[in-house]
Amino acid sequence: MTKFKVWDNFTRIYHVSQLILLALLWYSGEQGDFDLHFICGYTMLALWISRLFWGVFGSQTSRFSYFLASPVNALRWLAKPHQAFPGHNPLAAYMIIALLLSLGMQLISGLFATDDVLEEGPLIYSVSDSLAETLDSLHNSNFDVLLGLIAIHIIAALVHSWRGDNVIKTIITGYTHHSHSVQLRFRSSWIPIALWLSLFLLFGYLWLGDDGF
Repeated sequence: MTKFKVWDNFTRIYHVSQLILLALLWYSGEQGDFDLHFICGYTMLALWISRLFWGVFGSQTSRFSYFLASPVNALRWLAKPHQAFPGHNPLAAYMIIALLLSLGMQLISGLFATDDVLEEGPLIYSVSDSLAETLDSLHNSNFDVLLGLIAIHIIAALVHSWRGDNVIKTIITGYTHHSHSVQLRFRSSWIPIALWLSLFLLFGYLWLGDDGF
């Protein structure tokens, strides 16, 4: 059976790494292991920024300009969801944007968060006390929103797989058996991977200090 490439390596790595890092962030937060929490947070922040970069300059199916559609077109696709679409379909695109926005809010607000005892985000003293308190509260409340979006995303992926479009397998392997007429263009994944690593090293140097690197 012929296979068709849909996702580049970085986009696949992003999905798996995001899932692992989110699990570690939740676990470390619950256990009060803030050394691990901050390391995973900076790793995730670097990954998130790299994904935004890849959404503008990356492979075709990873670009926002490729999969974002108007609400009208997204609803039209919903009326005929059997139509094969290489990459994120027009409706799923809105979920991707919602996830990226919520994740970004969680990561950025975490830079200003505190446990009111020992641990503080690296930028907490760069803003007023009232703004830091607001961002800390947002960091706690937004996590529930993020979990809700992730749950919906997973349920939708399972429904697609049940209907015969195994999007979970596709994001893991990068290939699908559904043919498409679009000639997709891919870029080297070493570019965003190098950016991810560079940003992580920068954040570690700036914010982990002697306790980190």
